[in-house]
Amino acid sequence: MKLAFKILIISIIDVFIIWLWFYYVDPDPSISIVLMIILPTVFFINLIVAGILWINQKRKLSQLFIINSVLTVVIANYLWPKAIKRHQNKIYDTYSFNYNDKSYQISIYKKESTFMITKSENPGSFWGFQDGTAQYKKD
Repeated sequence: MKLAFKILIISIIDVFIIWLWFYYVDPDPSISIVLMIILPTVFFINLIVAGILWINQKRKLSQLFIINSVLTVVIANYLWPKAIKRHQNKIYDTYSFNYNDKSYQISIYKKESTFMITKSENPGSFWGFQDGTAQYKKD
């Protein structure tokens, strides 16, 4: 099997494993600093596997894991924001509309069934003027 095809297969497996891990962790934006631990850990795990394979005289497979150590970091760095967006979509609903040259945004926090309405008259400035408990109905 060619090296490029093997890299593709391992990369697909990496995407699956990393996404399952991020799905299980369900990260919120406040823990993004943990990437400083996750990315080097994933990198060094692949290098350790490469070293073990190198010692066991499996040089081609070892090269594959050396290449994969870099690819895995890139994949994890790409999937992390997707996992955070998934988390945010799971707990928040946001709706925006304009009325009389003013922008309004309704944010609903699903866990506590609360809402907040903010108003903006100028880009970059807004203030909350209404909040309370949200009640969900069928439609």
